[in-house]
Amino acid sequence: MNKAVLIEIQDSIAIITLNRPDRYNSVNQDLLDRFNESFSIVENDDGIRAVVLTGNGKGFCAGADMSTFGLITPEQSRDYIVKKYKPLMKRFLRLKKPIIGAINGTAAGVGAAFALACDFRVMSKESAILYAFINIGLGPDGGASWLLSRQVGYSKALEIASSGKKVLGEECLSLGLTNKLVDNSEILDSAKKWAFDLSKKATIAIGITKQDMIFSLDNNLYDTIEFEAKEQVAAFYSHDLKEGVNAFLEKRKVKFLGK
Repeated sequence: MNKAVLIEIQDSIAIITLNRPDRYNSVNQDLLDRFNESFSIVENDDGIRAVVLTGNGKGFCAGADMSTFGLITPEQSRDYIVKKYKPLMKRFLRLKKPIIGAINGTAAGVGAAFALACDFRVMSKESAILYAFINIGLGPDGGASWLLSRQVGYSKALEIASSGKKVLGEECLSLGLTNKLVDNSEILDSAKKWAFDLSKKATIAIGITKQDMIFSLDNNLYDTIEFEAKEQVAAFYSHDLKEGVNAFLEKRKVKFLGK
């Protein structure tokens, strides 16, 4: 339990837990290292078909650990963000398995980026997204500006990021920043149930769909059509496509294996 990030595998899903509750799961080098280790486990285990990301204790993630501020130069901080946060965010977006964020408490700073990098989110009325960067004189980092503006548009994203105020669960739901709103005690169980449901679907097709959607964010219709066609090749070769077609023709319940 002393690891900064925990991973638990339950049947076909993995539960990744940020585990620095005494620091509200704030981000330090140890947490980043353990986070990457957890992603490697998920990437390399075909038996894992969906992921839940949550935080231990009262908050999801408070952002960067403030105790490390001032220990390196501004230029070193810039390089650290590029070398450490950028590869981690790539892992979120390139993982060909769905990630559900179980957002307990507040996701602040780069913790908000982690939350929004998940494919789906489950929150409560008390949960919140907080772009806290502005409150200490910083702009967003770790991809936080890209993730927020793609969710809510430029003007609303700028309003949220420049206000430095919490966006609570109900507003997150109305803005599309969360997919589900449940009671506080049900956040993790709801996310796990959703992950189990997704893990029974055609995992390769979910991965393709995820990559198609991400590509479409910054590309035109015609390039997206070509990208979709290229990605579809993996589905054509999959066991699950054959199973899906046969189940349809035989009028029976489909049973995908994620292969």
